[in-house]
Amino acid sequence: MYNARAMRYVILGVVVLALAVPLPAAANHIPVETLLQRMFTDPAPTPYDATADFDGDVVITWRAGRITARAAGSYREWRLTFGAPRRRQVTITRLDLPFVLRPFEGNLKSLIEQRIEREEGALSLLDDYDVFIAEELPNGRYVLGAVRKDIVTDVMQRYGRASDLKDVNVRRAIAKWLYLPRQRELVTRPGGPYIVTAVVDEQGTYYGLQLIYDWGPVGTELDWANVGGRLIWREVKMDAAMDVRGIGRVEGKMSLRFSNHCFNGSCRR
Repeated sequence: MYNARAMRYVILGVVVLALAVPLPAAANHIPVETLLQRMFTDPAPTPYDATADFDGDVVITWRAGRITARAAGSYREWRLTFGAPRRRQVTITRLDLPFVLRPFEGNLKSLIEQRIEREEGALSLLDDYDVFIAEELPNGRYVLGAVRKDIVTDVMQRYGRASDLKDVNVRRAIAKWLYLPRQRELVTRPGGPYIVTAVVDEQGTYYGLQLIYDWGPVGTELDWANVGGRLIWREVKMDAAMDVRGIGRVEGKMSLRFSNHCFNGSCRR
């Protein structure tokens, strides 16, 4: 046991030395702190009201099988006053279901509506994670990797030095090592997602988000339309899951297209 612990200590030491060294400016010219700040800070938090229609497919899986349902509805997002949080509201007007699922139509509509309305809340999870730049993509995009802070702390306490717990660079180096697929045994924990991956651009706009739980991943992919100078969803792909009384666990994969965007009363058809 002592030898295993000593080996872990040596490995973590090597990891910190290898990964905590700053990259050349050309390879990583925007710090992760800047990207995170841009993700969570709206440079123009002015009041606005935007609406759109949407339609698409929802693949619904439950214990008795899998079906593809057509869905349609209306979407609204708005900010009431300067600096106030952005709000979203979704109303499903059509959901084509087989006879066996029609008694649960209300639950399934709620699954879709709540998943879309709470999408931005998933990003706030990053406050509880040690975040780093995992990869730089073409066209000014970045892959951000993140490991839950309590997991990083636990690994450092078991195999590292207590004096490093508050060192941001050390924590990121350890998180980057734990993020590797071969370390899943060390990081898989119950509760909230233990690993988060986000794809963002230099302005902080995000295009993809994956949350990995001990029971599986939940992902989001986004494409944006510029309407009145503000980015509004044009296409959304999302995973969702909930327990529904009477049929058990239900999982949905949504692929929705948004159209007829309106911004402050000015519409684009």
